[in-house]
Amino acid sequence: MRISFPGKEQDDTLVGTGETRIGAAADNNIVIGGSGVAPHHLRLKLSERGIELAVLDAQARTHVNTRPVREKAILRLGDVISLGSVSIVLKPDRDADIRNDIPPPATSAAVDGLPSRVLLRGLSGMYFGKIVPVRGRLVAGKGAQADLDLDEPGFAARHAAVEFAQETIVLRDLGAGGTSCVNGVDVRDAILCAGDQICFGRARFLVEAPGLPQRAAYGAGPAWLASTDPTITQTMRAISLPDEAPAANTDSAATERDNGGKNDIWWLISAAAVIAGGLALLFLGVI
Repeated sequence: MRISFPGKEQDDTLVGTGETRIGAAADNNIVIGGSGVAPHHLRLKLSERGIELAVLDAQARTHVNTRPVREKAILRLGDVISLGSVSIVLKPDRDADIRNDIPPPATSAAVDGLPSRVLLRGLSGMYFGKIVPVRGRLVAGKGAQADLDLDEPGFAARHAAVEFAQETIVLRDLGAGGTSCVNGVDVRDAILCAGDQICFGRARFLVEAPGLPQRAAYGAGPAWLASTDPTITQTMRAISLPDEAPAANTDSAATERDNGGKNDIWWLISAAAVIAGGLALLFLGVI
């Protein structure tokens, strides 16, 4: 994962699995200076389960996508974290991880009345908490020509379209001259996956598509969490973090479990024999 600084306070930084501590003190993994940044401000934990944020200073001002976080939050690529006056964006290792080799527009129309397999769930902006179905093609823009009407300054009537055809979700630029954002990366066209985050200006949406592949299927799943290659760009540095210590599994512990399992089996056999004997005596007594 890449930590990017939209304000250009410093170069992008690659982080791998494990914990990354961020703050103003020199003993942090990533040292950030700026108004409102606490000495030990927050911790990011990356694992196969995802990205977790923990606030380390209860007095520090921490926001995710402009919403305050007091203790913990589950994050995704594309989220903007504010530490006081400094903002950072969580991005994939490379901008090229967001594929833009989209297919030509589909000619088949959506069938009305059938449930949509692709949904956009609003994460911020005027669509926060709302579900928007994608039935074949959904045009995002400003005004009556748009299926997804966005009150964004400078947006055209037809800004971009989200399309679903032949098991592929596509974000397609409609020639208005602006860009959209997928997982923190500015794009015009993109292949989308379940779990991606799309931004149209201030409006954020999560792509929900049960049964369709997540980004791991396109080479940017768990692998992007473990990447620490500093050669991705000339200005990018990388920090390597130790994986979490595995749970203790000594030979004695394994032997104890094995013996416990064998004892359980013999106990079951003995119990079955006692029950069978009791039934036999009862049967003979009846006769």
